[in-house]
Amino acid sequence: MDKAFWNLIERIKAASSEDELFSLLDEGTRFIGFTQFALGHHVDLNQPPDTAIRLTNYNPSWVSESIGRKYYRNDPVHRASVLDNAPFAWGDLKRMIKLTSKQDDILRRAAQFGLHRGVTVPVHLPGEYRGTCSFAGGMGTEQEGRILGLAHLIGTFAFQAARRIMKARRRTHSILAVLPDLTKRQLEVLVLLGRGKNDGEIGEILHISQNTAHEHVENIRAAYGGAQRTYLIGRALFDGQITYDEILSSRRRIGAL
Repeated sequence: MDKAFWNLIERIKAASSEDELFSLLDEGTRFIGFTQFALGHHVDLNQPPDTAIRLTNYNPSWVSESIGRKYYRNDPVHRASVLDNAPFAWGDLKRMIKLTSKQDDILRRAAQFGLHRGVTVPVHLPGEYRGTCSFAGGMGTEQEGRILGLAHLIGTFAFQAARRIMKARRRTHSILAVLPDLTKRQLEVLVLLGRGKNDGEIGEILHISQNTAHEHVENIRAAYGGAQRTYLIGRALFDGQITYDEILSSRRRIGAL
C-alpha cells in the first residue's frame, strides 16, 4: 500500500472531532473506489441511545425512509455482520444468510439510492453495541480482495476514532473503563454459574467448600454492583469477561481458563 493510504490512516487515528472524522471517512471512501459510507452502532434509530455512534453520508431521503419504515430491523447487511468479524462484500450476502423477501426488497430499494456493490466491516467490542462501517457504490468485482483489506483498515480505525471522540464529547467513561477486575478463580466461578451450577456444585467441582464458593459468588456480585445471578451472567458475557464457548463446552476443563 502506498504512502498516501497510510497517511490517511494516521489522520483518521488522530481525528479530534466528528466533522474531521466525517471528512476523512469521505476521503477514505473515495480512495477505495466508493461514494457512500455509514459508520455506526446497530441500535433503534428512532430512539438511539446517547452512547451510540452514527456517521454517514447516505442520501438523506434514504436515511429518512429507512428509519421511518424501520428497515434496520431487517437489514440483511446488519444480519450478516453478526455472523463474522471479517469484512465481507454485499455480493456474498446470499451465501452468508438466507435472504427473506423483505430483505430482498430492502436491498433493491437501497440500490435505487446508490447503495449497491458495497462492503461492510463488522465492529464488535465487548461492552458495546454491535456496529459496522460500510462502503457502497462503485466497487468492481476484480478488486474485491484488495478492497476488503483497505476497507477493513479504514473502518476499524475510523470506528476507534469515533469511539474516542464520542467519549470525549460526553465526558463519560466507557463501560470498559470500569469493568470489574476479576481473579482467575472468580472467572471459573462465573463459567460454572453460567452452566447452572449452585454453590454446592461449584464447590465440589473446584474442590473448595460450599461457603467459599458462595463467598466467591457474592464477591463477583458486589463487583457488579450487587447484580443478581441471572443478570450477572448476561452482563459478564456482554462485557467479554467470559464466553459462550466456555459456558456451553461442558468438556472444557475449568482449571484451564
